[in-house]
Amino acid sequence: MKTVLQALRDEVHYPIPVGFIENKLIERQLDFDVEYSSEISNSNEWKGALADCLYSLLQAVTYSESDKSVGTLSDEDKKRLLVRINALYK
Repeated sequence: MKTVLQALRDEVHYPIPVGFIENKLIERQLDFDVEYSSEISNSNEWKGALADCLYSLLQAVTYSESDKSVGTLSDEDKKRLLVRINALYK
């Protein structure tokens, strides 16, 4: 059994704080301890919570040292992500 919380963490692919994900699930009135189902995955509440979490990636801080960058999304990555986010919000 996969919970709604675990499904959302898996969907985002990037590590964001669990507390942030829980906040978004609460704001969208989703119970994070229930079993994830196709009914939930098709709901506006789920799509909104997913879009909220993906949007947080656009706001993430970038750390750079020398020629290495951590947490950096290219401009193209950001554009593609924003297209997906906007589609979810619609």
